[in-house]
Amino acid sequence: MAEVSRLCRGVLGNGSWVPLENFHLTVRFLGEVPEERLPELLEVGRKAAAEAKPFTLALEVLGGFPQAKAARVLWIGPKEEPPEFQKLCRTVEETVQALGFPGERKEPVAHVTLARFKGPKDLRPVLARNFPPVLAAKIEALTLMKSELRPEGARYTPLCSWKFGG
Repeated sequence: MAEVSRLCRGVLGNGSWVPLENFHLTVRFLGEVPEERLPELLEVGRKAAAEAKPFTLALEVLGGFPQAKAARVLWIGPKEEPPEFQKLCRTVEETVQALGFPGERKEPVAHVTLARFKGPKDLRPVLARNFPPVLAAKIEALTLMKSELRPEGARYTPLCSWKFGG
């Protein structure tokens, strides 16, 4: 994945390129959460992971949010959403909504962010290229992450991790 990111950077140039150690697959972003809610989120993670099955995520397609010709985000993801990812997202979404968190406005999309852009960027020159497919990633655990936005980029701290299937 680092090679694809490097090749894309060569074509697209300036942007906030995600370092290799920050590549991740987001199941649900919660935003600002008071620390006293951490125990119930730990329980959400434990239960969701216990119900989940490991799956493979083939990172083989480049895309952009909100759209390729005026993107703020460059991502890589699968051609088709793995049903296991969709089920995991539904489980987490239903559980956090039951705890009073607002519902997610958009359907989850399995992807790994490669770069963010301050202004809209036309990604079509990079999407038209035939970069080599990336090895499939084996997804076997769920991790509750704390993210802190800093001037030099986001800093992620794992709070707890659970293997799928208990």
